[in-house]
Amino acid sequence: AATWDPEAVRSYSEALGREFRGKGANSILGPSINVHRVARNGRNFEYLSGEDPYLGAKLVKGYVQGVQSEGVFAVVKHWVFNEQETNRVSESSIVD
Repeated sequence: AATWDPEAVRSYSEALGREFRGKGANSILGPSINVHRVARNGRNFEYLSGEDPYLGAKLVKGYVQGVQSEGVFAVVKHWVFNEQETNRVSESSIVD
């Protein structure tokens, strides 16, 4: 994330929702909200929280509400158990 401003995130996500709706989409696969734990993680650029879980918690609400205010649903993803980069293709995380 490049801001701590939940209103800026809300404004951005409303525009994103309008764009997706205008293209005929009804969903966005995001935001990704995992915390950066592995520097070489290929998905770090997607994570709304960056290295700070407090930041992510403050920003995700506005993102989801902004997207969904435009009639597009947001799918929050990668919030737990997405830490493994070594053997990423063959590794499995079994969680009880």
